[in-house]
Amino acid sequence: MDKDTPAALTSTEDQAAEFRKFTAEIQQKLEAGEKRLQIPNGTLSDLHREPDYIMVIKIIAALEPTVNDLIAGGLGKGGGLGGVPNKITFAPVADFAADRLQLSGRAGKLELAQLLGMLDNEDVAFAAAVSAIRNRYAHNIKNASRRFIDLVREAKKNDANLARKLFYGVNVDFEGMPNGFAKVLLAWSFSQFLENAEQRLQVPKGEFLGGLLGLAVSEKDEPEKPRKGRSAHKPARRPE
Repeated sequence: MDKDTPAALTSTEDQAAEFRKFTAEIQQKLEAGEKRLQIPNGTLSDLHREPDYIMVIKIIAALEPTVNDLIAGGLGKGGGLGGVPNKITFAPVADFAADRLQLSGRAGKLELAQLLGMLDNEDVAFAAAVSAIRNRYAHNIKNASRRFIDLVREAKKNDANLARKLFYGVNVDFEGMPNGFAKVLLAWSFSQFLENAEQRLQVPKGEFLGGLLGLAVSEKDEPEKPRKGRSAHKPARRPE
């Protein structure tokens, strides 16, 4: 081999480089979430380094106001409940949802946001799953010092599909997985949720005016809206 030619990366080095890139992308998305929520830098971007209990509580504490924003945005976009696009009329509804509705469960915030087209099935499944883990921490002080992955394994006994829900359809095998890597995957899922929310909260120019005119346009005459894109990046493999 030419002495000036860099040595090829070993398999372990390749995996480590990929993992660093993966975590950097997570941090970038979480920093964007911090900016939108107007909270200090570092509140979310270093989530996987937080104690397990604090990490989960922070996710829920950021997730719920995000869902509130999605509900308000969905009501204001037009074509929402009853097809009436008047965000002034619906302002009290958004306030009621933020103050009175539970996050998950029937007739909760997640269901309302989904009915408004602001969340999809995977978003709702993730939020409900992480909410269930949060409840295990919040309702039993003995769990405050327990590892995230142990609570997930415990919860899986009651929900065989919990891993798919927590990790956006990726069937993760927790057997033998380090707790630290499980936390990185949780941060990845949350960054996906925030990215999806940001895309749906961006109203293209003219869309609101179009909503005002929507009642005068028949369904067959309405142009098909392009589907929002989703990041295709799936969780990286952890370095061996």
